[in-house]
Amino acid sequence: MPCETMAIEAHQVCKRFSLGGGSRPLYHLLGGEARKSRLALDRISFALAPGKALAVMGRNGSGKSTLLKILAGVIDPTSGQAVLRGQVGALLEIGAGAHPDLTGWENIRLAARLLQVPPSRRAIYYERTNAFSELGAKLDEPTRWYSAGQYARLGFAMAAMAPTDVLLIDEALSAGDAPFQLKCFDFFYRAKAQGRAFVMVSHATAVLRDLCDDGLVLNEGKAVYTGPVNEAVAHYDTLVLS
Repeated sequence: MPCETMAIEAHQVCKRFSLGGGSRPLYHLLGGEARKSRLALDRISFALAPGKALAVMGRNGSGKSTLLKILAGVIDPTSGQAVLRGQVGALLEIGAGAHPDLTGWENIRLAARLLQVPPSRRAIYYERTNAFSELGAKLDEPTRWYSAGQYARLGFAMAAMAPTDVLLIDEALSAGDAPFQLKCFDFFYRAKAQGRAFVMVSHATAVLRDLCDDGLVLNEGKAVYTGPVNEAVAHYDTLVLS
């Protein structure tokens, strides 16, 4: 049974993707099978308490982003269950949630609705997102004109400043400059102290050591280690060097 004290519980989560195009004539002429599939995640289980952060590590294609998308509700697991309690925010790619034809301010107002910020708190959300992003007058411009770093600032600020209990982050800091990254680190420390839970996917193991409590190492869709973050990083380093 799920434990009510946990912010996230994943129970035997599996994800299988169908490959190929069984109904395509050319596919059959080339001798393809009617349907192939790939097991992207194989029976992944973990629990995360409020105020804790989990680092998810693995080679490219190991299933990290697929796991985050399942936790975010973007895709459904083939089997198993993921239970997240409270309001969930997700930053699954740089600039996620930013529509290129909208200005920064328009994107912030849209994000407030999508993230279910209560109307009574939206003015505070707008103010805090503006201050955190430090984009100033750039918020009046369409985001298609933003640099990668500016996208990172806006996307992170929109997700982080929402009143969420759980935040899911996929390589969100890779495009930010050093001062912005330090600002994000300070946000993480303060938010964890306030009881927010985080799942972070990154190849930056030094960052994960500093910010996370535990680690989950994936290899070809399987969990090869779950435990304290320092030991998880050591397992990951051994994996990538093997």
